[in-house]
Amino acid sequence: MKRLLIAGILAAVAANGAMAKDYNLQSAFPKGLPILGPGADRFAETVATLTGGEVTFKHLGAGELSPPTEILDNVGSGAIDAAWSYAAYASGQAPGAALFGSIPFGPEAIKYVSWVHHGGGLEIWREIYEPFNVVPMPCGVIISEAGGWYTKPIETPEDLKGLNIRIGGLGGAVLGKLGANAMSLPVGEISTSLETGRLDGTELSFPMVDKLLGFDKVAKYYYFPGWHQPSGFIEFYMNKDAWDGLTDAQRKAIEVTCADIDLWAIGTASAAQAEALESFRANGVTVARLPDSVIDALRGAADEVYAEEAANDPLFKKAIDSYRSYSQAYDEYRALNALD
Repeated sequence: MKRLLIAGILAAVAANGAMAKDYNLQSAFPKGLPILGPGADRFAETVATLTGGEVTFKHLGAGELSPPTEILDNVGSGAIDAAWSYAAYASGQAPGAALFGSIPFGPEAIKYVSWVHHGGGLEIWREIYEPFNVVPMPCGVIISEAGGWYTKPIETPEDLKGLNIRIGGLGGAVLGKLGANAMSLPVGEISTSLETGRLDGTELSFPMVDKLLGFDKVAKYYYFPGWHQPSGFIEFYMNKDAWDGLTDAQRKAIEVTCADIDLWAIGTASAAQAEALESFRANGVTVARLPDSVIDALRGAADEVYAEEAANDPLFKKAIDSYRSYSQAYDEYRALNALD
C-alpha cells in the first residue's frame, strides 16, 4: 500500500511538471514608486494565477536582499532567484546592457517593444547577459520621462557646464560630453541633495513619480523632452538554472505576464501625468521644453557616445546596429502614415 501511495505521488509530480516552488524577486526600486512597485506585485499575482500556484514570486523591495548594483551577480550565483530591475545597472559590467534600459534620442514605447520582440533585440539582450548566468526580458515599458529638474534655468548648452546632475547610464555619458558632472545617488537622497546644493539637477522618472518625491519643492525648472529616455524597460531576469528548471508552460506563463505588464504600464502611466504637471505649475515650477540649441547639442553628444561605445564593445555595436536597422524600416512606414 505504501509503495502504491509513493508511486501515485511520483506520477502526480510527473504529470504536473514540477512541485510548486516559491522564488524571491529582488527589486531595484522602492515598493512605493508608481508603476515600478505595483508592476512587480502584478507580475507575482499573474504568474501565480497562470501557473495554478505552481510558481510564485515574493516581491522584495529595494535593498531587502541586495543593493541594486549587486542584484545581477547575486541572481547569477543563485543567491537570489530573480530580479525586477533596470538594465543600466549592469552597464558597468556589460556596456551593451544600457541599450535595454533606454536609448537616448531613441524609440518611443511601442517602437522599443517592437524592436526587442520582433527585431532581434531580445536575442542580443540575452547574449549580453549570458556570461552572468541569467535570462532577461522586458517586463514593463516606461513611457517617456521628463528631461530633468534643475535649480537654475537651462537656456544654452553652456549652462550645463559644471553642473552636478543625478543621472545614470548613457544619459550621464552624454551630459558629460557637455561638461556636466553625472552623479549616482539613491532615490531617497535626491531631494535633500537638491535642497543643499550638492545637486544642481536630477532626472528620475515621469511627473507622477517625481511628484511623489517632492522635487517641485526644491527645484523650480522642469524640462522636457526626456531625451535620455524616450521610453524605457523594467527588466525581469531569472537565474538561468532556475529558469531551465521550469516547465515550458511555466516559462510561457512568465513571458505572457511580462507582455501583459508592458501594456498595463503604458496605459497606466500615459493618462496620469496631467494632474501632476498642473500641481507643479501651481507650486511655482516652470514647466518648459529645453531650447532647440540644447537638444541639438545633446543629440550630437549622444552620437559621439554611441560611436565610442560601439568601438570599445562588440555587443554594444551589435545592439545599436540592430536597433538602427530596425528603426529605419519602422520609421519609413510610420512616416507614410503620418497625418500631420
